[in-house]
Amino acid sequence: MSQVAITVIVLVLFLAILVGISSFASKSNIATPNDFFLANRGLGTVVMVMTTGASYFSTWTLLGSIGTHYRDGVWFSAFAAWAVVHALFIWLVGSRIWYLGRKHDFVTPGDMMEKYYKSPFLRILFAIVGMIGLIPYMLIQITGGAFSLNSLTNNAIPYWVGILIMGIFVGVIVTLSGGRGAAWGDTFMGFFFGITLLIITFIFIKSAGGLHAFTNLQSVAPEILVNKGQFPGILETALGLTFGFWIMPHMWQKFYSASSPMTLAKTSLFAPFWNSWLMALGALFIGMFAHTPGLIPGLSVENSDTIIPVFFSTYAPFFGAIVVAAVVAAAISTINSTLLTTASLLVNDIYVRFINKDVSPERITFMGKLTVLLMTVIVVIFAFIPVAQGFIVPVAALGYGIVLQLVPAAIGPLFWRKGTLAGAASSIIIGETALTIIYIFGSPFPFGPATTGLILGSISFFVVSILTTDRHEEEKKDHHRELVETLFPDESNRKDVKRWRKSSDLKWQLSKQVQK
Repeated sequence: MSQVAITVIVLVLFLAILVGISSFASKSNIATPNDFFLANRGLGTVVMVMTTGASYFSTWTLLGSIGTHYRDGVWFSAFAAWAVVHALFIWLVGSRIWYLGRKHDFVTPGDMMEKYYKSPFLRILFAIVGMIGLIPYMLIQITGGAFSLNSLTNNAIPYWVGILIMGIFVGVIVTLSGGRGAAWGDTFMGFFFGITLLIITFIFIKSAGGLHAFTNLQSVAPEILVNKGQFPGILETALGLTFGFWIMPHMWQKFYSASSPMTLAKTSLFAPFWNSWLMALGALFIGMFAHTPGLIPGLSVENSDTIIPVFFSTYAPFFGAIVVAAVVAAAISTINSTLLTTASLLVNDIYVRFINKDVSPERITFMGKLTVLLMTVIVVIFAFIPVAQGFIVPVAALGYGIVLQLVPAAIGPLFWRKGTLAGAASSIIIGETALTIIYIFGSPFPFGPATTGLILGSISFFVVSILTTDRHEEEKKDHHRELVETLFPDESNRKDVKRWRKSSDLKWQLSKQVQK
């Protein structure tokens, strides 16, 4: 049987499983924005662990980071180093986002920004920046899957066919099943591509010399074992991955979707081991050991983002087809969430907020589905633009960098009560302006575009906030006091917190978890 036939059969079986999961999930769906976009805010620990990881780690991991380790060596280990703070952000940031989202029925990050800063402008700014930042991230999923199919089958499945397969399939299953189907599918796909990556890592270690792999590597490619002194690049990568885990709109909505804060606490314990260290270290070993002479015939810098498909197309075509299915799983498990989030930003933050406030929940859900299909078509079209077909990591880094500029403004409602509307707006405008100028003209600073924008935006946020005052300062103080008393109650305020919770309509488990 030919490689093309094997690949098609395995891919069809894999996609059929996903359709089955999506179809089953759709039977529980109800026509409300909470259900379609946020899985009715009911995701448990196992699903949260897998969907947060699968939605964040994508073709970036199975293709892009491996290729970057091959090209640039150990300096890209920042991809692994960021996992040190992974768990910290899930709990410190995620619990606050969850609590505010559940109390006020927030669907998007812009909901929180407008509520806290009393600014429709800031809602629009968050929505626009979020959508622009997610487009490159969606692009690498579509192009990564297409490149993998093309490489494994030695060009028998053209790039354009792979693009259409990915686009059509993703658009259909997301429209069919919404947030619940995406989360359930992510759980299956996360286990699938995680286990596949683990197996591949052991195969590469064994093929590169086993226990002597790094010793062998030192003799053939010593330069990749030495940090090239690219500290700005390391910082850019670490900051993008660290803050991106919660500021990227689709990850922010994952926190809204959790069933309770204890779910997030458990997720913060398990996620780094499965979703971070496995993905990051596996990519590091595979990318660096690919330098072993004769291990991957025909490998070059140009095709280094497809190391895994190229390797298995030579040695194990059947397992190679499974690997490509894993790459497709990684891509779909990310783009499904980003499509849903982009649709929610367009529908919730723009159409419902400014065009038709009286639209019914059923109508909002229907418009969300249409928007998912529209965004799928747009991403597919963009995938044929040459600039979108470059190395995966730089394209993804552009998306991270754009959204990273939202971090200072988000610090206001989450942590710092002195943050003002003027400070928040100026931080985003200055951060994005700096990032754009540096991308186009270069920088006199030692840091990259995203880092420079974040530094300047943060300075602007704190300085302008200190110099300005909002009219609703007392309301902001109450907001932060309530956050602290609810998340960190002591004996003096425990009864007040309990009384406040009983007076609300929220049916959630925070009080029990805090009392424990």
